[in-house]
Amino acid sequence: MPQRILQAVKKAGYQTGLLLLLVGSSAQAGDILVTVDGIQAAGTVHMALVSGELKRWPEQPLRQQQSDDGQLRLIDLAPGRYAIQLYQDSNGNGQLDQGRRGIPLEPVGFSANPPLLNGKPAPADSLFEHGTADTQLRIRLQSPKAKK
Repeated sequence: MPQRILQAVKKAGYQTGLLLLLVGSSAQAGDILVTVDGIQAAGTVHMALVSGELKRWPEQPLRQQQSDDGQLRLIDLAPGRYAIQLYQDSNGNGQLDQGRRGIPLEPVGFSANPPLLNGKPAPADSLFEHGTADTQLRIRLQSPKAKK
């Protein structure tokens, strides 16, 4: 009789451990790996991650990152819908320079690579899904149009 109770306790402990392992693995978050195309000769690339549910780009993003080689990694990010905007700081002043009408004077890019013909896209236009595994994105910087 004591042998059966011991086996039942061991089996229950095994099942509980297995359940915790499964619950823990489903709650894990993957990384977002971003490769930036179209980098100019010099300048740090700055990236901002926001929730994809927003109608406008907020002043304060969820996460920020910068890189000099065009490879960016956001570590351990919970699954969800996100959008990314980035720019290359060509003159090294730490901000995106804009003209009088708010048009960027430095290269910019957005996740999903939407066209910029109508101005800055909304986060919904730059939306991507991130799951529990790593997500790999390629974002193309678009240089400002040269004045004629």
